[in-house]
Amino acid sequence: MTVNVLVAAPHLGADLQWIEAVDARVSVLDGNDPVARDERLPEAEVVLLGFPVPAVIAANAPRLRWVHHTQAGVSNMLGSDLWTSDVPLTSSRGLVGPTAIAEYAMAGVFHFARGLDTALAQRDEGVFTRRGYAMVGLSGATLGIVGLGGIGREVARIGRGIGMRVIATRRSVRPGTSDPDVDEILPASEVKALLEQSDFVVLCAQLTDETRGMFDAELFAAMRPGSAFVNIARGEEVQEAALVDAVRSGHLRGALLDVHAGESEGRGPDPSLMETAGIIVTPHLSAGGQRDPHDAMKALFVENLRRYLAGEPLENLVDRSRGY
Repeated sequence: MTVNVLVAAPHLGADLQWIEAVDARVSVLDGNDPVARDERLPEAEVVLLGFPVPAVIAANAPRLRWVHHTQAGVSNMLGSDLWTSDVPLTSSRGLVGPTAIAEYAMAGVFHFARGLDTALAQRDEGVFTRRGYAMVGLSGATLGIVGLGGIGREVARIGRGIGMRVIATRRSVRPGTSDPDVDEILPASEVKALLEQSDFVVLCAQLTDETRGMFDAELFAAMRPGSAFVNIARGEEVQEAALVDAVRSGHLRGALLDVHAGESEGRGPDPSLMETAGIIVTPHLSAGGQRDPHDAMKALFVENLRRYLAGEPLENLVDRSRGY
């Protein structure tokens, strides 16, 4: 029996022998070119899928039994017929550069804590003075993490390593629960309590129906005056006009965003984000700089392919009802 694995993930490179090496029954179909992908979909039993996600996959793949998405988040699959199909989906949740992304988030924390935002503002104004700097010592400061998944735990590890008090929210916890990786863990419903305590807030939550637009004017108002916000999750979780208002009013010190609304559709950041002093936007590059950026994802796919061939349960299955 031959199991055809269609690879439509150009960022993994042209050498696909690591997939064929899993088992003699595996035959790899190179679908990295969109035309070849569409031609070979009818043969595919398994698809290893990168980004962007085509709108039609399932309808053109009658033999399809499993799809693995190389991305950590699956919100970019919502517009695809894969999401409404009954084909099992797995993702690379927790494995796409969690340490690199956490380092980026903490770089934002240091940027605001050590007054680099003030240095940039003074440079743009043609001013050079010690006045206006508001330095914050990070040892003993409170770091709030919204979404304690794989990336959130790495942010927590680094934060605690420099002496910060770390609190976090997680959807699956109950009131009174403890977690060894943080000083305090709260249910997602208690996000305001986290914001009221935090000097720095890092958004790490998956994009779901519950988190879409969750950071609105009310939540930004709940943040401590002078606190800073970092988003390495999805832009659609933030009502960007409310963020701009919070920074321009001086309520928030600033924000670092590696994502923005409309990014998955190919749109650039809203001009108000780019024009607001105190807001820095980068083009979704926080996972960059890794020596072996795809090794963990490849290892997961290899293990899941072995499991698939053996009829065993797959790891990192996507729960469509929860959105991740």
